[in-house]
Amino acid sequence: MISMNRVEDIWARQESASGKDVVRERIESVPDLNCYVGIIGITGARIFQLELRQDIKINNNYLKKFRGVEIQTIALSNSRTMYTIILLENSLKDIFSMFIEDILGNLASLGDAQQAISTINQRVNYWRKLFSKVSGETLSIEKQRGLFGELLLLETLLKAGDKHSLVLNSWRGVYSANQDFALETKAIEVKTSKAGTPKVVISNEHQLDYSCWEGLFLVVILVNESSGKDNSLSSKIKEIRLLLKDDSLLLDEFQAKLNEIGISPGSEDEYNEISFSVRSLRYYRVVEGFPVITASSFIDTPISSVKYQIDITACSKFEEHEERVILEYL
Repeated sequence: MISMNRVEDIWARQESASGKDVVRERIESVPDLNCYVGIIGITGARIFQLELRQDIKINNNYLKKFRGVEIQTIALSNSRTMYTIILLENSLKDIFSMFIEDILGNLASLGDAQQAISTINQRVNYWRKLFSKVSGETLSIEKQRGLFGELLLLETLLKAGDKHSLVLNSWRGVYSANQDFALETKAIEVKTSKAGTPKVVISNEHQLDYSCWEGLFLVVILVNESSGKDNSLSSKIKEIRLLLKDDSLLLDEFQAKLNEIGISPGSEDEYNEISFSVRSLRYYRVVEGFPVITASSFIDTPISSVKYQIDITACSKFEEHEERVILEYL
């Protein structure tokens, strides 16, 4: 296996070189493949490259961007192309060095370029999660649970009719809005908790302030959590993509909203280890008498940003049927 220190030494020499051109060096320890490590002079970005014949097939799934890293192909001529891995964030250069060392070690005994691409993709899938953890950008379990609940309602609303654009535009939870869904004079807030937890946390006095809406609904989802890919956040994202597959603009809008919370294209696979099994899903109409704290409670006082809990077992008389809530909302 190639020494990581040697790779670091190559990059150190290249970084000290002046100029705006791409500087690269072939890795001799992978004798049967043309592998290079280099520096993009104008940006200082570190790269790994594998030279391929044009007839070598590269699945689009092999070219997905992930935390701090971009993968692309660069045409050299009509007969050659360069498979390229680029480090976008200099703060991740230590783990990038280990990543490239691992790739080179796995390629050292290979002589077939198609097999090399497949092997690299396997290592990319392994290292993608490590990059996310090191950069501290993966969603916590609590945030995954909350997003799963929002997506579950989004899926329900999308399936309720053909107003896909209207529904997707109304999803505002990714922007940290007071209500997760809002459409003209109606709004829905979603709270997702672990089964056995009868209380839901309300973030502020505006979140369930029904005086601002003609119709405000609270959706409470209780889930069991276990290991497994079924009912994971990743699987829910893919299910919604299938619902939107016939409209590229809506797919782009959905991805843009995922980007807002740090889930870039392809990175949803980082969230396939926790299964959220829905234990119960209930809808409540938030009106006068519902146990809430509203902004009007603090008129002429310096109190604000009040966080509180509601025991949802005491709210049964406000419960509504799902069909009626969706009909009113849409």
